[in-house]
Amino acid sequence: MTILERLKTETKAHHDQIEEVGFSSRIMNGSLNKEQYTAMVINNYIMHYYLENIFDNLSEFNTIEGLEYPKRKKTDLIAKDLIALGLDPKDYQNTPLFNLPINDKYQALGAFYVLEGSTLGGAVIARTLKKNENLTDIDTYHFYGCYGEEVGMRWKQFCQVLLNEGQETENQDKMVKSASDTFDAMSSLFMALNSN
Repeated sequence: MTILERLKTETKAHHDQIEEVGFSSRIMNGSLNKEQYTAMVINNYIMHYYLENIFDNLSEFNTIEGLEYPKRKKTDLIAKDLIALGLDPKDYQNTPLFNLPINDKYQALGAFYVLEGSTLGGAVIARTLKKNENLTDIDTYHFYGCYGEEVGMRWKQFCQVLLNEGQETENQDKMVKSASDTFDAMSSLFMALNSN
């Protein structure tokens, strides 16, 4: 079984959990309100800020051939969404609500699988949010739909990186566990933010 097949099947329950707590049904049926959208932006900012700080300092990850990591960074885009909502990104940079142990490139790739996978859904989310009558005062969605027409091509490139790096079972195991842990950390963050 390839790493792509393992990631898809073995993280499914973890992925389904974040969909359940992350307003997926409200996004798709057009009932998402501005407070819920704001929670989504904060959630994504905290997660990306935390993980990209780790990735920036993990040279064995950020220099992987074919990854083009600098082009895939999204923290600055989400910061623009926060500012558009009247929020200061600095307020969300040192939260204890999100924490993941990432010590090597395989764990980093597992976490990055979750981030990059969200760009596929993000393209659909962006189109749906633009039609939402509760969000008519939001002009631009910098994070959702960030890859534009390149979303499919970039996902294929990333899948090839996963296939190249995920040859050994031991490395696959690290990637799958890290992806599952990332989904779980996202769910926990979302529930913590929504309980306040």
